[in-house]
Amino acid sequence: FLILAMSAFRMAPTDRGVGGFDLLATADVPVLYDPGTHKGRRELGFSDEENEKLAGVDVVGFRVHDGDDASCLNLYQPTQPRILGAPPSLADVSRFTWASQLEESQYAVIEGSKGDELSDPAARISGWELLELHLGLDNNRRPIVPMALDRNTATYSLKLGIGDDLNVNTGAPGGRNFQVVGLLADSVLQGDVIISEENFRQLFPDEAGRRFFLIRAGNSQLSPVELATLLETQLEDYGFDAVDSRERLGELLAVQNTYLSTFQSLGALGLLLGVVGLAVVQLRSVLERRGELALMQAAGFRRRRLAAMVLAENLVLLVGGLGIGCLAALAVVLPHAIVEQAGTPWATLAVMLAIVGVTGIVAGWLASRVVLRAPLLPALRGE
Repeated sequence: FLILAMSAFRMAPTDRGVGGFDLLATADVPVLYDPGTHKGRRELGFSDEENEKLAGVDVVGFRVHDGDDASCLNLYQPTQPRILGAPPSLADVSRFTWASQLEESQYAVIEGSKGDELSDPAARISGWELLELHLGLDNNRRPIVPMALDRNTATYSLKLGIGDDLNVNTGAPGGRNFQVVGLLADSVLQGDVIISEENFRQLFPDEAGRRFFLIRAGNSQLSPVELATLLETQLEDYGFDAVDSRERLGELLAVQNTYLSTFQSLGALGLLLGVVGLAVVQLRSVLERRGELALMQAAGFRRRRLAAMVLAENLVLLVGGLGIGCLAALAVVLPHAIVEQAGTPWATLAVMLAIVGVTGIVAGWLASRVVLRAPLLPALRGE
């Protein structure tokens, strides 16, 4: 139960966690043209041959206002996290999962740019469209800016939830209030505040171009590795750096997995004691029953038949114990896996359970060997 329950909460990078994108890229110098379009690539100096290879590539560029890293990789408490301006196209091409977002009942009291869509309280809009809402005015009579966060960033780094406000230094006196309208589930966008591109332009008019990119190879002729190499080579002057999005997400999830590994290490010690105890109990059981086994042997049972019987008894207990523990753990884990859509490493769990099973079989085999080697006459005299 402990092994399965602990392992099932380990997080693995998923397609939803990376939004369906293969690469995550940053640029030191703002890129003023869109590398996701044929025209933009021509302006950036791509040749016709390279343009043909890049046909079908999806590139989503974000405007960036630098700030603190609010991801779990930062050991310090962030006060002014980095802000990303998300383009409208992100809603159409991304596959991120929303852990929670503004409730439908709150739409009725919000004046939104979505017009008639928000006039009906029962009309639910997508998480990215929530970034276009007008949430009213703050105490200084300035519009409140809707923002989205990764759930882990909101919970552990910024201590925020849906509807909570964060005061951000935008250069204006007193800063501006940002309100959480949506939380992403275990995404590669952990550590950043995400607002709409329109609001970003109004708040940071001096931030030109885009410096953060999500890239999908799509129907292009290039693999993700080849695509990263081509983009880094051609956009070298911009300090363009592309990394595998799943590797990046794995680095972020490694913090949670490290805690689980610590508890699993304690569970492994318990398993070691349990294996030793299992072997001792089985051997003791055979020794206590040696008179009974000797009488059965004298009555005509062969030693191999008796050894197989002892081994079968141990296997029934072993399989039954594993089955009960697995079912109990699944009852605990399945709601988490379904609701939270976690990337549970089932293959790793299967290997660990197989190791436990093999260990139990070996212990039972050792006990059966005692039956084969036990002297018949002394045990029979005792019986």
